[in-house]
Amino acid sequence: MLHLITRLDRGGSAENTLLTVIGLDSKRYRVMLASGSSSESHMTPDEAASLARRLDAARAAGVELVVIPSLVRRLSPWRDVAALLAIMRLIRRFRPRVMHTHTSKAGALGRVAARLCNVPVVVHTPHGHIFYGYYGRVMSACFAAVERWLGRMTDALIALTETGRQEYVERRIAPIERLHAIHSGIDLAAYGRDRATSAVARKALGLPARGPVIGVLGRLVPVKGHGYLVEAWPAILKEFPSALLLFVGEGPEREPLAARAASLGVANHVRMVGAQFDLPGYVAACDVIVQPSLNEGMGRTVLEALVMGKPVIASRVGGLPDLIEHGRNGLLVPPASPSALAHAVCSLLWDPVRLRRMSGAARRSVGHRLSAQAMVEAIDRLYGELLLSARAAGVTALAAGRAAHSAGRRRQARSTRAEPPRD
Repeated sequence: MLHLITRLDRGGSAENTLLTVIGLDSKRYRVMLASGSSSESHMTPDEAASLARRLDAARAAGVELVVIPSLVRRLSPWRDVAALLAIMRLIRRFRPRVMHTHTSKAGALGRVAARLCNVPVVVHTPHGHIFYGYYGRVMSACFAAVERWLGRMTDALIALTETGRQEYVERRIAPIERLHAIHSGIDLAAYGRDRATSAVARKALGLPARGPVIGVLGRLVPVKGHGYLVEAWPAILKEFPSALLLFVGEGPEREPLAARAASLGVANHVRMVGAQFDLPGYVAACDVIVQPSLNEGMGRTVLEALVMGKPVIASRVGGLPDLIEHGRNGLLVPPASPSALAHAVCSLLWDPVRLRRMSGAARRSVGHRLSAQAMVEAIDRLYGELLLSARAAGVTALAAGRAAHSAGRRRQARSTRAEPPRD
């Protein structure tokens, strides 16, 4: 079995992929994970060290790791051709029965290579999509057209939520019977064990002991909509002057967000701590987590916040409504709306009883169905079904070929008997 991903970093798609290959039964599967060099990720030393530990865990689980330097995220014709040829060579050497691709670039090149090399089963997990929130209408339509073409060579496409699955159905990316919803699970043991109280966590991290802390988790990139939360921050501070907005993550939007906070006069109430290995410690220090995304496959950081009992305010986009039950474990707001974000944050901070009730509901809303174990079990079942279908199709094709060959021989024999004698 060959898994292929464009890059490995500390993002949700990489974590999901690593949990999958580590969780698969090494007695039943020989697993290889191939990826690009991840040089585009620009990881901090802490992120790189954390990833290295995860890769060591994969090796310990029997996963063979391969790096394809030409596989990069950006469009690069020469590198893309080189990556396609490298993937094809890898397939011919490894001869997998299942090719499972992850993310857009690896999904495109990997699926083409798999079909050119006649891999029996091809599975793709996009880990979200780029049909809206990233580009304009024309580019989004072009990406959808490419995905429809690739969908023809895909035996199964895994969406992270039922909402995501329906979005693929609506855009006719693949027939509904090839589309499957499997949640991106997390290691419940890593987040569910007893954690320090908010006060203890704040002291350990050097955060203010008093006042509400609103947390934002994940990569600082435009599609996450963080700018709208910064725009909402003056209105929130008007009601709660001691509030702190805490960004835990790194990315190209860090400087623009800091500059905008300064121009709004709220920089003293915004703290950016970069990517952190001890994410649970920072989550514990927060009162509420906000995910103001413009597009989201599922929202892995949302899941991590919920399992620690933190109510989440999230945009009503993508797979986020599959995790957030409005009014129970969090609140859903329209995307790109600073006023809606401000009102939602203040409505929770005004009502401590409601906030505590949501905290308990958040923790209870994450059960086995959202665990890494449940995710791997579902993927394993899907592999089994696809392999059985491929085997049955192979037997049918072989029988049809033999029947056609026999029919041809019978026709040839009849033709020979019917020939008139020659002079």
